[in-house]
Amino acid sequence: MVKSDAVALRLNDLLCKENDLLNVILTEQRLIRSCVKTREWAQLDAAVYRIQKATDEFTSLENQRLEVLYQFTGYDSLDIYQISHMFSLDLRQTLLESFRLMRQKLAISKIENNALSEYIRVAKDFLQGVFDNAIPQARNTTYSNKGKVVKSMPDSLVLDRVM
Repeated sequence: MVKSDAVALRLNDLLCKENDLLNVILTEQRLIRSCVKTREWAQLDAAVYRIQKATDEFTSLENQRLEVLYQFTGYDSLDIYQISHMFSLDLRQTLLESFRLMRQKLAISKIENNALSEYIRVAKDFLQGVFDNAIPQARNTTYSNKGKVVKSMPDSLVLDRVM
């Protein structure tokens, strides 16, 4: 039981570190969403850099966790619930609680990503509609019966305002 307890403590330590990183990632996701809405591009760039760094660190911790599990069990297909039965009851409960918190934060992160993606998609569709109506494109060109262009296209377009 001593080896399994040491493994359980190591797994719980890795899960706690992953949970802490997920807290950072969730905070950065909220900041990214507010930066997109308020058009603060410099802060957005910094937040994206920080979230990429945290994500890389999370991936590294996740790989370490999977390696510890593989070294302990010899299998890579066992889930956390099957593995938790190899530990004592108090360590099992601690481990499963840490894992539950991590899954909950990952679900929240997915919801944040989907909300931001939907916001960006709606904004893109709106801007695309504005540009399609305001600026004629090649697909909007129509021809007369004699083959002449009915709707002229501009040669170039200069915008003097940052979108």
